[in-house]
Amino acid sequence: MSGVPRVLIIGSGPTGATYARLLTEQVPDVSVLMVEAGPVVTTPPGMNVKNIPDAAEQAAARLASQGHAMESGVSGIPGGVVVEGTITARQGTHLIGRAADGSPGMPAAAVATCVGGQGVHWTCATPRPVGSERIGFVDEAEWAEHVTTAERLLHVTTAAFGDSPQAATILDRLRTEFAPEEIAVRPLPVAGDPRPDGTLRWSGTDVVLGPAVDDPRFVLRPQTLAVRLLRDRDRVVGAVLRDLRTGTEEEVRADAVIVAADAIRTPQLLWASGVRPDALGRYLTEHPLIFGVVAVRDGLLPPRHDTTVPADPIRAAVNIGFDEKRHPYHAQLLYSPVPPVPLPEGSPYRDNPAGYVGMGWGVRKWPRAEDRLLFDDTLPDENGLPSIRIAYELTDREYAELERARGHQARAAAALGEFVPGMPVVMPAGSSLHYMGTVRMGPVDDGTSVCDPYSRVWGVPGLVLAGNGLIPTANSCNPTLTSVALAVRGATALAAELTAGVAATEPDHSR
Repeated sequence: MSGVPRVLIIGSGPTGATYARLLTEQVPDVSVLMVEAGPVVTTPPGMNVKNIPDAAEQAAARLASQGHAMESGVSGIPGGVVVEGTITARQGTHLIGRAADGSPGMPAAAVATCVGGQGVHWTCATPRPVGSERIGFVDEAEWAEHVTTAERLLHVTTAAFGDSPQAATILDRLRTEFAPEEIAVRPLPVAGDPRPDGTLRWSGTDVVLGPAVDDPRFVLRPQTLAVRLLRDRDRVVGAVLRDLRTGTEEEVRADAVIVAADAIRTPQLLWASGVRPDALGRYLTEHPLIFGVVAVRDGLLPPRHDTTVPADPIRAAVNIGFDEKRHPYHAQLLYSPVPPVPLPEGSPYRDNPAGYVGMGWGVRKWPRAEDRLLFDDTLPDENGLPSIRIAYELTDREYAELERARGHQARAAAALGEFVPGMPVVMPAGSSLHYMGTVRMGPVDDGTSVCDPYSRVWGVPGLVLAGNGLIPTANSCNPTLTSVALAVRGATALAAELTAGVAATEPDHSR
């Protein structure tokens, strides 16, 4: 390798941003090019849209996240489905993939296409994985260090809404309810910076990028699609990039390529490039969700003193944590003075004076090779890449866990009020947006994983992956913290290789 180490990052979400941030911090002579198929939709680039105070500007940013897909006729998620922050973003995403023959598929599978990726639209929930959720082949002490760094990059706080009297009362009621089983109830760890008025500046990809965005060694190119990875024998040496504004394509060479294009489009790009390990696209998981809206009982909470509802209405965020035996799932409860779903005219719950709690229980999906993405080279998508089919279904194991979660959810609801009519519901597959496992990492190259424990693709030097697709476990916690921690691990290893000048060699998988 000669000259300046050049790194190409495909995808601009939180994990791609982690690589950009750490490589510019740790490798003095690095140059980093990040490309993103979508446009810049916020100022600064990658900011969480919940920080935009004007509702019309928020809506415009979300619409722009569907931009190229909408022009191509791909379905976007309509407005008014849910209020931002109740489960995860709906507006600002567009549907992706279709069910494979003979499979129910994932009818709600969706992605965001914009600078910042899903980091522009996420709920910012960042509980740590525990017990069986944690990746067992990563050393525990190293993992704790990576997670701590990830929390710093994401600005994770456990003190969100700490001054809210409504939050304190909700916590007290739920702790009383679940105390007999010693199930932990706590403020939900979220990524954001508390403001003096009790609201948050929610973290987006902008806070992960941090100073890298102004570093002259870093270049961000929006509306630029990677259509194929370039290979020299086994090694990946760059990518073919298409300017979506002009249609012009060019070859860009790099000493290392990081693909962080999400858990659906990362394996699609690898497939299109002829990188097709046995596990590619397989072991697809997400979080099956049971969601409900509770109208809070009148008089239960201290009265609010604000007379207007701000653009960001969330005033409490609570987590009922994972416990392998007592509560083997994560629950997320968000309090808002306005309903998080549209309620019909005439509903007695429409203007509930005590407000509402949206509560979602996300359960585990156990990885199976048959839950997978399939790619059809003969039927290209709107970008000319292989079209995506999804084979995915729940088994009796997941249905049993959803039913058990329903009991815990009912207890939480009764402690605070009552469900609005039609609730709770098991959400359609794909609703969580937490897609995992499709480029999973593993301890050995035995055909059941795509990457090694440092996120390097087995047998393909120069190629590193990032994102939720790496997660190999059956977990129920929100995956972003885990994925950023894995990106910290991978970026640190890559920085050492670039500094030592060995990025052009086969990685040492024994480390």
